[in-house]
Amino acid sequence: MTRPLSRRRVLAAAVPGLLAGCLVESSEEGAEGPSESADAGPSAESGSADDGAPESLDAGETADQADGNGTTDQLGPDGSGLVVTEAEVVDVTNEGAQTRVEAEITVENAGRFTYGTVELRVDAYATGLRDRKPVGYDYALESFSAGNRFDDGMRRFEATIYVPNSETHTRPDPDWYDIDAAVRRAEPA
Repeated sequence: MTRPLSRRRVLAAAVPGLLAGCLVESSEEGAEGPSESADAGPSAESGSADDGAPESLDAGETADQADGNGTTDQLGPDGSGLVVTEAEVVDVTNEGAQTRVEAEITVENAGRFTYGTVELRVDAYATGLRDRKPVGYDYALESFSAGNRFDDGMRRFEATIYVPNSETHTRPDPDWYDIDAAVRRAEPA
């Protein structure tokens, strides 16, 4: 006589199959892209309330932004439109127990907002190390006055990172360090 299957075993067997079906369906939708036929309405088998969400938006511009069509604004992962376009090491100086790494970061405002305050986190990496982990960091904070808001174009930020020499044992040369920067905070004006 066989024992009935427990709920845990049934779920363990059924959930991967159900999830695989969801993944296949969403990848097929992504392959169709933005060009859907005009007569394609909500399908009877999906029954999802989200199917018509982009079409139900009031403003055409808002619908284009939701679809990713029509607008040229680039939005970063934080939604600000600020994009770090360049981060480079300008100078490296040995100061005894620590090394000073000076960096310049170029940020482009490709979005539609005007900013009064922008803060970046800048990480320094020693290129000669086996593991890529930051050996030091700094925050570059810039407040823009009323007549000089960050509304479009590019702005240059500077950061100075102090790295303990015991952390890296790396030569004080710009070629031996690398910089990464990310927008940490952006406050609209």
